[in-house]
Amino acid sequence: MRQFVLYARKASTGPDFPLEDLPGRGGRMDVVARCISSALWISHGLRRDTCIHIVAYGPPKPPVVISFHGDRLRKVSPDERSIAIWIKKVLSSKKNPGITIRRIGFQTLIDELAAEGAFFYILHEKGDDIQKISLRQNAVFIIGDHIGLPEKEERYVTRFPHERISLGRIPYFASQCITIIHYLLDRMSA
Repeated sequence: MRQFVLYARKASTGPDFPLEDLPGRGGRMDVVARCISSALWISHGLRRDTCIHIVAYGPPKPPVVISFHGDRLRKVSPDERSIAIWIKKVLSSKKNPGITIRRIGFQTLIDELAAEGAFFYILHEKGDDIQKISLRQNAVFIIGDHIGLPEKEERYVTRFPHERISLGRIPYFASQCITIIHYLLDRMSA
């Protein structure tokens, strides 16, 4: 299974964020929604082999991990508003079989994934060129939001099997990074 972890420093951890202001009072929930869409949807379907974990650290009650599981997701459309509506619903304790919410932080999530035998790729502008390495299909890709992954969290991941990778000199949006990684992995497995 492919997994992505998005560290979202400002993403709302409560259901009261307004749908009409996802970038502002939603704590960049627009970035979160775009990353979820990029991770899970392809033309005419879902990536059933993919899971994305959003680690939200915004107000009112951080941290929260919201996980979207492609193999179980139902009734969610790939647009930002639909995804944001579902995030509001699960933060209000409504259920979707493909979305889980837990009140844990980044390091606890990393510990759990490491206990399952995960290999971690940390996306970093100064990492090794992704074109020069042989990517593992079943790995966890860690991406920072528009601010980036905090240094202490990156150091924490380095306790486990990992590699820092870069997509090149051009800084891409987090959602674009996910698309590029999928593209490269899809080509490898074709």
